[in-house]
Amino acid sequence: MTDHPQNTDAALKSTVQQSLTAQGWIALDSVAIATKSYATAVGPKKAYVYLALWGCEWVLTADYDSQGHNILESLRVTLPDTSDAEEIRHLTTRFSDGIDAKVAESYAVRLTRNQPQKQPFQLGTTVVTPGVLALLEDTLIDAGQLLLRHVADWTDEDRVLLETARAEGGRLMSVYQVSGQDTVTVWVITEADHSVTTILLPDEY
Repeated sequence: MTDHPQNTDAALKSTVQQSLTAQGWIALDSVAIATKSYATAVGPKKAYVYLALWGCEWVLTADYDSQGHNILESLRVTLPDTSDAEEIRHLTTRFSDGIDAKVAESYAVRLTRNQPQKQPFQLGTTVVTPGVLALLEDTLIDAGQLLLRHVADWTDEDRVLLETARAEGGRLMSVYQVSGQDTVTVWVITEADHSVTTILLPDEY
């Protein structure tokens, strides 16, 4: 039997968010349903995805500011009401790929091509715990920036530990102190097989 999600608000949003998190996005419980940070020459910049009902159709749109305008304004995908879950996942993945391609051609990202950087490991699917989501809602932390730091901030000594973890099949962990109204400790853990990276609070471990 075909896997139909019945296309209710909750079912459709859940299917889309699951597809986006598999592409490195972070799910949000706000007007935007997901966000993703991109490394640029001016520091991390965020893209946002929105899901809205236009007439009788669900439509995915996105926002990423480059040089004062939204370069993703023309990028949108309609999710037909007759779509099953697999088709929704396929359309969402293509939408995410389209965002990546457009952001890659933005001015601030193109500048980074003159500063080649090697990503030492893959993050896999990103999981954000309820405690961190609550902090995101209060805008105390930028989860995307933490992910970028987790994958990029490796000193020579850290790289020795990274190679040891790879050889022994260990997990990779970063600890950050985030300052807001209070100082909050946040952990970022990538599983040994690099299938999942989790952003969590210590008491959620």
